[in-house]
Amino acid sequence: MTRPEHLHAIELPTPFPVGPVTVYLGDAPGEPLTLVDTGPRSSRTRAALDVGLAALGYKVPDIDRIVVSHAHADHFGLAADLQAESGAKVVTHVWNRDALAGYREDRERRTEFYAQLLRRAAVPVEILVTVYEATRAVNQFAAPVDVNVTVDEGDEISLAGCRWRVLHTPGHSAGLVCLYEPASAMLLSSDHLLADISSNPVVEPPPPGHDERLRSLALYRDSLQRVAAMDISRALPSHGPVIHDVAGLVAERMHFHERRVARVLDALHAGARTTWDVTLALFPDKSPLDTFLAVSEVIGHLDLLEIDGRIARQDANGIDNWHVFDS
Repeated sequence: MTRPEHLHAIELPTPFPVGPVTVYLGDAPGEPLTLVDTGPRSSRTRAALDVGLAALGYKVPDIDRIVVSHAHADHFGLAADLQAESGAKVVTHVWNRDALAGYREDRERRTEFYAQLLRRAAVPVEILVTVYEATRAVNQFAAPVDVNVTVDEGDEISLAGCRWRVLHTPGHSAGLVCLYEPASAMLLSSDHLLADISSNPVVEPPPPGHDERLRSLALYRDSLQRVAAMDISRALPSHGPVIHDVAGLVAERMHFHERRVARVLDALHAGARTTWDVTLALFPDKSPLDTFLAVSEVIGHLDLLEIDGRIARQDANGIDNWHVFDS
């Protein structure tokens, strides 16, 4: 199946290691002109978006609606500027509302959450400082944006002349949504499915209505299995090429995480005790931002082992130590 006639992909540059982000424009007659994601708030991104819109015969003031797939800067960073120029309504999952509308406060809350998380992981103080500086540097790439409409699992969005079902697929981000069009069996997969890289299920503060953080990797694994069981002809991601074999890709991702769990268990058997010990064993010599992502990934795999009853967490003066149960 081909992409719907009135759905257009626009690739935008980002300043992030992940590279360009693909946003989608829906311009079916009789529907709001809709942009799905926006790219980060940067002059290069904005210039590329203006060029992409102009090639299709549009300008920013023509945009009626912006759908934000999740609350990461490379996906919603430009939304506030675009909304100010166009009056577009912003639509996103209910869990993203606070992160978008209260962007600055949310970043401060995340900074404190991650500081506590990394301290419990026994990350050295000098690395904590560099991670703090690296994460703060991301703040410039987004701004607070008013959320006009929230959606959740099972809602529908009219886009590009089709009816798309909202799929809440937490994992990479707690509030991430994909859009599924049953007639063409097409999925706008955002960062949930990427062909070339495994989406990092980032550890996050508790979402609205929750007192404790979610087990991001466990949720991601469940969300992957869910889409693998669906009839999907192709998935259009936010980074990289179109995905034609969703079930096959999910099988690869599941196998990847099984191998990573085994490596974490090997590190623990070899004497690693803290989360930082395991991170050093698996990911030596990382940059500050990559260090944070590495610790987050290790926490996800430790979560899986803990859920399966193969390891136990022990508190040692505010540091998480891990005990392996003999099998």
